Amino acid sequence: MDDINPKLSDTKIGADRWEWIPQDFNKFLVELAHVVSSCQDHLVLFRGHHEGRWLLDSTFTRSFKSTVLGVPPWIRLPDEFRLSLQHQQIVANLFFFKFGFRTKPSEELFSLEAREGIDPWFEWMRRLQQYSEEDKIPLKGTFLMDWTKNSDVGLFFANDSRSGEGALWICDATATGKTLHREMTVGKILSEMEKQTQDNASLGIPLIFHPQKQLAQERATNQGAVYVAQMDLRVDAAEVWNSLPKSRNEKIFIKLILPTGTTQECERHLQQKGITREFLFPDLEGNRT
Repeated sequence: MDDINPKLSDTKIGADRWEWIPQDFNKFLVELAHVVSSCQDHLVLFRGHHEGRWLLDSTFTRSFKSTVLGVPPWIRLPDEFRLSLQHQQIVANLFFFKFGFRTKPSEELFSLEAREGIDPWFEWMRRLQQYSEEDKIPLKGTFLMDWTKNSDVGLFFANDSRSGEGALWICDATATGKTLHREMTVGKILSEMEKQTQDNASLGIPLIFHPQKQLAQERATNQGAVYVAQMDLRVDAAEVWNSLPKSRNEKIFIKLILPTGTTQECERHLQQKGITREFLFPDLEGNRT
């Protein structure tokens, strides 16, 4: 996206220069349209947080921080620990303990890989992303972050169950470079991550996964889901993307704050667009017809 500034003079800039804080819901929509229009023909992705303070981390990373380190998910740890090899070894080894030792794709998924060419590790992690109640390990989630190609779907998740400010992250995926993978499997990425961890090497920038062949899943389809893998579990995606070399006239992402007190107004807007819980979660008990 173009290296733009807020369109409205009363939209404030937050603690980070990529955080925009509109004054009300209508002005939020104005700024959203302004950001999207600056992306031209690029692939634009959206991610909603019902807690505006959250960093751009995967659920696994947030769970690790709260369960193992005892810190809230919006806190960045001091660099001397956060960026250390010790931290990398701890979080990566717990991740591989969960994915490889305690859990892995079913034999059925591996059979489908042989017959139909699906990615079993992607499908297994996508299942845990969409059906978190099936995740039985204390460290919840995967290294995938759910994004969507539909701004209203992102807005739904920014508004859902919030009590204060929400946040809608907007990413120009094209501006991240060659990070969209439609052929490389999650299994191969996991093997490379494990090797890099053993070598104490950098784990790289977030990767965007949208395989050509995926199992039919109505939830994911209705949500327009695209998944971004947090490769380095120590560093949130915003910090990594902000450090990437880019032209002076380019931004990769914006964090647009959904103002406090706009929950019902936002919900009415989404209902008019047909973005409801029943649509996004069609197989939830009570939503089936």
